[in-house]
Amino acid sequence: MITSEKCLQQFKEEYSFRLTDGTLLRYIIAMEQLIDFCNKSIYEIDSKDIRRWMSSLDNKAYKAVTVKTKLAGIKLFFKYCVEDGFLVKNPAINIPFPKVEDKSPIYLQKGDLLQLRQLVKGKLEERAVIEVLYASGVRIKELTEIKREDINWPERMIIIPNGKRKKERIVLFTQECAEHLKSYLNERDDELPFVFVNTSKTGSMCTRTIQKKFKYYSNKLNIHLTPHTLRHTFAAHLAMKGMPLECIQILLGHNGPHQTQLYARLYHEARKAIYDQLM
Repeated sequence: MITSEKCLQQFKEEYSFRLTDGTLLRYIIAMEQLIDFCNKSIYEIDSKDIRRWMSSLDNKAYKAVTVKTKLAGIKLFFKYCVEDGFLVKNPAINIPFPKVEDKSPIYLQKGDLLQLRQLVKGKLEERAVIEVLYASGVRIKELTEIKREDINWPERMIIIPNGKRKKERIVLFTQECAEHLKSYLNERDDELPFVFVNTSKTGSMCTRTIQKKFKYYSNKLNIHLTPHTLRHTFAAHLAMKGMPLECIQILLGHNGPHQTQLYARLYHEARKAIYDQLM
């Protein structure tokens, strides 16, 4: 019988090629928190322990979506333990996920997008970041990992090699995006492979840097605005132009049922907005 720590390490190694680094880290932290809370080994933890731990998170005012993510990690870990023969029974298998209120994704109207572009006028790097996020619909982490070699300029395509769940996909970008991206890259004097680099020009741009910029934009324009808002805006504006939902989801790299429901709602709201304007 191996130790809980050794089992966690093997789980980490097993799923390092299936999950993103961030997701895997959150799952490992969740398991470590559960073990510390119960003060038991993984072989002794039962469903009552997990329920008590979840109640403690609720008492500490953890958001339902955070608890849901933690429980997903717990379930996956114990599933792995059963499949690999460390455990006979999965103590988390029958524990339901907490209910999370599904809010329709917020997206920018054309006027809001215009204001954002005006706000960063003359700032080549910031405008390039905004245009790539909006034109391609990539996630912020995917944006920071794009390399020059991933861009196909003639076809206006970008290869996203390590998207969510480590799945490769191709995204497109507009001629307007291409022009701003080229202007930014032509101004660069470094040889780094990344499309967007940090201020010290030693590596890729930090997601936190982009998030701080968007918080500034949000406060300045007095609108809800995050990097992910542009991903929603990308989807909504394509819906307004008549692109089928299935095609939009392929570009977004979505295949989970929750994301399907979320973007289906956004899709129909965006289409209805166009209908209301026409009528």
